[in-house]
Amino acid sequence: MTINQKIEETFKALKKVVGWGVDKRVTLSLAGYYVTLGKEFNENRFKEIEAYIKKKANIFSPLRSHLQPLFVATIDVGGLEPIQAVDLLLEKVEVLKKSSFKVNSYTYLAALLMSDDKDVWSNEVNQAKQLMEDMKKHHRFLTSTDDYPYAMFLGKLDGDTSVRAESMNRYYQELRNHKFYSGNELQWMSQVLTYTSQNYEEDLLSRALIIRDGLKSVKIKTSVAQYPMIGFMAALKMNEEQLNAIVVTYQSLVSMKLFSWYKDSALPIALGWEMRSAKDAYTTAAISMATSLEMILQAQQAIMISTIATTSVVTSSSNSN
Repeated sequence: MTINQKIEETFKALKKVVGWGVDKRVTLSLAGYYVTLGKEFNENRFKEIEAYIKKKANIFSPLRSHLQPLFVATIDVGGLEPIQAVDLLLEKVEVLKKSSFKVNSYTYLAALLMSDDKDVWSNEVNQAKQLMEDMKKHHRFLTSTDDYPYAMFLGKLDGDTSVRAESMNRYYQELRNHKFYSGNELQWMSQVLTYTSQNYEEDLLSRALIIRDGLKSVKIKTSVAQYPMIGFMAALKMNEEQLNAIVVTYQSLVSMKLFSWYKDSALPIALGWEMRSAKDAYTTAAISMATSLEMILQAQQAIMISTIATTSVVTSSSNSN
C-alpha cells in the first residue's frame, strides 16, 4: 500500500471517530502521525482511551480541550494499556507541576515526551527546567510555556544546557540575518538545530539555507509553520537523495484531494515518511544521540500537530468575532 493509500484510509477511519468538528488539518496530521510511525489505527482502542480520559480528567483539563485527539493519538501509539498510559501521563504532569511548570496544553505535551521509566523522571524534568532557564537568558520574553516540549525533548540529550542555549541563540540571530522571520517558530527551529550537537555548527546554518531555498525553488511554501521541519532536515544532515525523496512524497501527497487546501500539512508527513523509510541512514549519525527514531518522529509530529491545533483555535476565534 502506498503512503497516499495509507493516509486516505487512516484519515477516513480517524474522521469517523473524531468527527467533523475537529479541524481537518489536525486530522490530516494525525493520519500522518500513525502512518509515519507505522502504526495501525484501531477505532476501539482510540475510543477506550477517549472514554478513560473523560473519566479521569476534569472538564477544564487540556486533555479535554481542542487538543484531545492529539493526546489520545500519542497515548495510543505508545503501546501501553489505555488505563495505564493515561494514569502515567497524569502522574508525569504532577511531577512537572511540582517542579514549577505552569500547567497547560504544552505541559501535557512535554509529559508525553518524558520516559515511561519513573527512575529518570527527576533528571529529565530538572534538565528541561534548566534548559528553559538558560534559554530565557537570551530570549526572556520569547521563551515561554510553548517551549516546554522542546525543552523536554532536547533536555534528555547529553550536554551542557547553557552551551545548547547559547548555540540556539546564535542560530536564531544568524537565521534572522538570512530573512527568516523572528518569533516562536524561528525559536523552535533554532532549538531543533541543536539536536545532533549542543555546539553551534556553521554547516547546519548553511544546510538550513540550502534546504529553504531548495524547497522554494520547487514551489513548496517555507512559511514560519515549516521552520521546525527545515530545522529537522538540516540537523539530521539529510543528503540530496533524501531531500529529493521528501519533495517527491510531498508532491504526491498534495496531488490528493485531501490536501487541496492544506498543502502545509503535507511537508511534516513527507519528512516523517522519509525518516522512517531511510531508518538505517540515521542509526549512527543522529539516533545515537537519542533513544530512537520513533522518539524523533513522535516529537516532530506531536509538536507540529500541537502547533496546527493551537493555530486553528486562534483562527476559529477570530473568524467568529
